[in-house]
Amino acid sequence: MQPKPEVWDRVMEYANLLAKEDQPDTYRVNYDAFKDYCESQRRDGYDHPFLWETLADFTIDDAAAIPLYQHALEGATGDDMRPYRVSMRFALAQRYKNQGDTTLARQYAIEADDEARDTDDRELRRRISRFLLARD
Repeated sequence: MQPKPEVWDRVMEYANLLAKEDQPDTYRVNYDAFKDYCESQRRDGYDHPFLWETLADFTIDDAAAIPLYQHALEGATGDDMRPYRVSMRFALAQRYKNQGDTTLARQYAIEADDEARDTDDRELRRRISRFLLARD
């Protein structure tokens, strides 16, 4: 299930703003506006995983990003959501690794790797494999 076109467009506007921003105060203002937008969509009954995964991607603090990814993962059901789940699980693996939790990092990376086998995203599959093979 793809996000509604108007939601996709709005999320991409926020993502572009955040990706280009180098001033911490302005980043925070834009991030907070994006988070408010995601929460308003949820209150209005539209809780697509794309909202939360993208918000998590732009969340600097790993501890704050993890529950956002987990919320997105909960809503990513069905075969058509497989690419989202792979991406979210891999992001969770990276965030847990950053926090020093190698057990959860490995668990999420293995789950991402298992599910990625049923996708066509070879680059993501290579990145997950490299992550699993890394010894650091």
